[in-house]
Amino acid sequence: MIATAREVGVPVARAFPSLPDMEDISSIGQEEIPSLPFLRDWQENAPVNDRPAPLADRLRALIARSGKTPRALSLAIGANASYVGQVLHGRGGTPSAEKLRLLAAELGTTTTYLLGETTVEGQPTSEVEITDMPQWRASAGQRLPVYGTGYCDDLQVEADGNLYHIEQTMFEPTHVVQMIERPAALRDAKDAYAIYFHGSSMEPRFFQGEIALVMPTTPGPGDFVVVQLNDGNGDDVVHVLVKRLVRVTASYVELEQYNPPIVFKVERRRVTRMHRIVSPNQLLAR
Repeated sequence: MIATAREVGVPVARAFPSLPDMEDISSIGQEEIPSLPFLRDWQENAPVNDRPAPLADRLRALIARSGKTPRALSLAIGANASYVGQVLHGRGGTPSAEKLRLLAAELGTTTTYLLGETTVEGQPTSEVEITDMPQWRASAGQRLPVYGTGYCDDLQVEADGNLYHIEQTMFEPTHVVQMIERPAALRDAKDAYAIYFHGSSMEPRFFQGEIALVMPTTPGPGDFVVVQLNDGNGDDVVHVLVKRLVRVTASYVELEQYNPPIVFKVERRRVTRMHRIVSPNQLLAR
């Protein structure tokens, strides 16, 4: 239990020398109540949000400089004709975020300036130039064909004295499965085409069901390629290998498979054509 000043024999006037006798407090007018030091400090250091906002003053100055009237500005932001006038006279509260954005845009400033959060009046500029990129969309005659592919027997190859089964895909260049949108980077590649991946031999780079966009151009070492194979008795394409090109010699083409990992060779006479799979970087290049 906490004892009061009177109970411990200390006169109230001595315990609180700056206050009048508590017995007579009811008779004191509000203007006569002394101001406590900690209360004065709190008032002088009031939170920023409790201080008068400069919105009306800054709006008034910007409107005068712009030559617009409050009525014209109100209508320009889609509000009623008296809206800005009410804001200038402190009626209606703080405008919504959207109204502030519209006001700032009309007056060539920022919402942070209007709200007093910065002293920088103008809108920030950037050293980065933004330009509209030309849009291109393929017409029906410029769409990209997806040629038919499917599963077939593995190709048997010898490497390091061992016989390996290499996953290959049946290829039907006369059968168009569907037509897809042609990327802008391939709009001038008239013979470009697409195929579906089958199997898992190139995972995790390519997964089954993905579409590969193929350019009929000569690839280089390190490119992913579609190797069109004949049966050894002519140039008719019967199968394709989707692998990574290691190197090409006069007698063989060396390729890499990821899953299971192996580097192997295919006789050059079996290769009818070898085309480059377009990488994402090449598709995004302009």
